[in-house]
Formats: sequence, C-alpha cells, structure tokens
Amino acid sequence: MPSIYDLRSALKLLSQVEGEMTLIERPISPDIELVEDFLAESRQSGGIADEQPLRVYQQPTRGKFPVLMGVFGTRRRCRLFLDPSGCQPPELSEAQLLLQAASAPIGPRVLERPRLSRTVNKSNNILAALPALRYALDDPGPTVTLGLIYAHDRRTGIANCSYHRIAFKGNSAVVGIDSHGHLQTMLAAHVSRGESLPISINIGLDPAVYLASALTRPCIAYGCDELGIAGAIRGRPVDIAPCHANEGGYIDHAELVIEGTLGAEREPESAMTSGFSIPEYLGYRSQCGMAATLRIQVLTHRPNPVYQTLSGPGFEQSILLGLGQECSILARLRVGEHARLVRNVVALPSGGGHLLTVLQVAKRDVRDDRLVVEVAKMLFEEVPSLKNLLLVDEDVDPYSVNDVLWALCTRARLDLDIHVSALFPANPLDPTQSRFYDERESDSRIRKCVVDCTVPYSQRRRFKRAFDLSGTPTHLPVR
Repeated sequence: MPSIYDLRSALKLLSQVEGEMTLIERPISPDIELVEDFLAESRQSGGIADEQPLRVYQQPTRGKFPVLMGVFGTRRRCRLFLDPSGCQPPELSEAQLLLQAASAPIGPRVLERPRLSRTVNKSNNILAALPALRYALDDPGPTVTLGLIYAHDRRTGIANCSYHRIAFKGNSAVVGIDSHGHLQTMLAAHVSRGESLPISINIGLDPAVYLASALTRPCIAYGCDELGIAGAIRGRPVDIAPCHANEGGYIDHAELVIEGTLGAEREPESAMTSGFSIPEYLGYRSQCGMAATLRIQVLTHRPNPVYQTLSGPGFEQSILLGLGQECSILARLRVGEHARLVRNVVALPSGGGHLLTVLQVAKRDVRDDRLVVEVAKMLFEEVPSLKNLLLVDEDVDPYSVNDVLWALCTRARLDLDIHVSALFPANPLDPTQSRFYDERESDSRIRKCVVDCTVPYSQRRRFKRAFDLSGTPTHLPVR
C-alpha cells in the first residue's frame, strides 16, 4: 500500500481503494450552484447524509483551479487516511489512533527554503484565482472552509494549526476566530506587544493534518503544535517552509497558501444588512458577528493545484468535529476505573459531531448501573460541546444509528432513564439552547441529558439479543 505524504498521494490511494472519483467537466459556478450540485448527490430530507461522494469540479466559472469536495465524506476514508497500511488493530477507533499519535508527537521540520516549487501571485484580487464557494445569496461572501491557519509566535516558540472560516467581502477579507481558542490567545499576545501576527492559510493538505487539527481542549493544550500529531501519524515530520511575504511559515506540501497578517483590527463578518453566516454545521444559519480583519499579502500554489473545500452542513464537517470530541472524551476517560467502563465513543453526524454522542459501556457488576450514569454526567463538565449522551451496552453497535435507536426503544423508558444535568454553558448555534426555547433559562446556560439505554446488570439474561452483532444467533445457557 503506498504511503500518504500530501493530498495528491491520498487521492491516489483513494482511487486504488475506492475507484475513480467523479469528475465534473461542465462549467459550474462556485457561487451557490456548485455546492447545490454536490449536496444533491447525497442529500436526505434532514440535509445530513450518512456519506458524501468524492467529486472534482474541473471548470469553476470563477477561479483558476479545480474544486475538490468529499475527501472526509465517509468514516471508511478517514480510517484509511489514519492507517493506510491497515496495520493498526481494527478494534482501535479513529479517535484512539489520533490519541495514540498525540501521546508521541513528532514535531514539524522547519526548512530553510521551500522543498517544492510554487507560483507566487501578488495580485490585489486573489479571489479571481481562488474558486472559494458561496453558499447562499445573503451569506458574507465567498468563503474558505478548509483553510488551516498556521501561526507561530517567534518570541515564545508556540505554534498553532487550526480551522477558521475566511470570508471575502468586497475589498476585504475576515477570519472568524473563537474568542476562547488558541489562535485568539496567540493573536492577543501579539497585539499586546504592538505586533501583527503573520499567518499562512493552508488549503489542500495531507488528510492527517486536517484530522490532527480537529483535536481541541481538553485533549490538546495551548502550545501543543497539532502538526506534531500529524507527524506521528505518518512517522515523519511535517515540513514547514518560510513564507514569501512575512516572517511566518506554511505547510510545504499545501496545494494553495494564502499569506497574510492579523492584528487588532476587527470588522463585521458580513457587509449585508441580513447579517447571516454561511450555513453552520448544525444545519442552520446564525447571525454574523465581528471578525478579525485579514491583511492578505500573496497567494502561492503548487503546479496544477486543486482547491479543497467542504459543503457546510454535512458528513465531512460532522466527522471532523466529531473526531475532535471523541478524542476529548477518551482523553478524559483513559485513566482510573473510567477506562474500564467505556469501550467506545462515537459522535454521531446527526448531531453535527457535537450534540449526539454514544458511549458504549461495559458493566461488570450491579454497581456499574449507577456509575456509568455518573461518569457520563461528569463529562459535561469536561467537554463543553456535549449536549445529549446515549449509553449503550457492548452488544450494540455505536456506529449504527439504527442499532442505537433499537437500544433506545427496547432498553430505555424515557420516563425513567433520562438523567438531567446541572446548568452548563450553552452553544448559541443550537436554536434550542436559548431563552426563546425555554424562558426559564438564560441564553448562556442550559441543562444537558444522559439517556441510559443499557440493560440493568441484574436483568441482562432477560435482554439477551437473538443475534449478535455479526448476525450469529445467540443461545441462552441451559439451566
């Protein structure tokens, strides 16, 4: 099996394993038409499909490069990206593979000069070359969704690689930054010193870099370079080359790179009066707020690059966010008796990777009936993105929505088995987490739920499945 070292080698491997990707040869506009065409191939009534196809649009009517979508469209592909040789034990989940890499990072290698040749575009209008998608008529503008921002504090040595959406509006560009995120912490440090922060926006990467960058608090602390996790996945360092227009660095194998700076300047993310964002990962629109002003310097690219993006609400965003959440949960549970209880964690895409998470637990005595619920409620304190936790037994497939719902229907009574938490910080992107939904609560804090779909330990004989997960009939012991 060939190794993966950039996006091109990953696509080559996918073509050998899954067959050719679908090439769309007709001209198509990146303003709404392209994303609508992509979603039409996988859309279900709720807008979130179980899988998304791999498609390349060869002739976008704006921009110079083909558009690639669907790289993270199935769990199967993500597994292949993390373990291309298939040498890892199949019982290890994708999140466990990421945590394994995070425990033994291989830091990036800083090059004196770029290893790969690049074309440098110093035009004031890089959007003419970049086929960034527009998702709705009233969104802020063409938006980069799979641009990983790499930033390095030369004074402290701290580096960060993280996801941020970059919107182009008229004559300016803005970056949406989480006010509690690592990039904001680094930016604030530079602003306090009277400095701008040089950054690179890296598009089209080895999938391991995107997967590693999905890890968040509490799994990865400020100062931990996500590229070290990607390096551990591949067994070799990720190369960082010096930027052409600032003192920062960029990922050498990136298909396209936007170089620029961030400072204290902020402006509305949208210039439109409606003020709506692009469609969010939960399938809704939200009001735009203030965003950091991006001072673009240059666009660089490899020969014959491809522009990689994703669709907004859909499986790709859900699996990337979900893997990050799964890692955060597993990192919290991997010590003490909690490690004994939890067999697997799966963040289902129907909750956008955040709001619906399954814990597969292994009870060993009657005391575990209470303990599994206590462990689940404890997680709400540690992983703020959680909302609903479903507990299932070892004989339930946590990746199968149908099997999880079977457990909900036949192993839980909602009048008895819903356990409500204390108040925790709310997610403003979820319209139920608002005082408009429940006037008793504020906009900032809500209660969360554990639904216990497990069999009481003393009654496990009564709940013996007729068939195990492989479809083999099971037999009760003769007494």
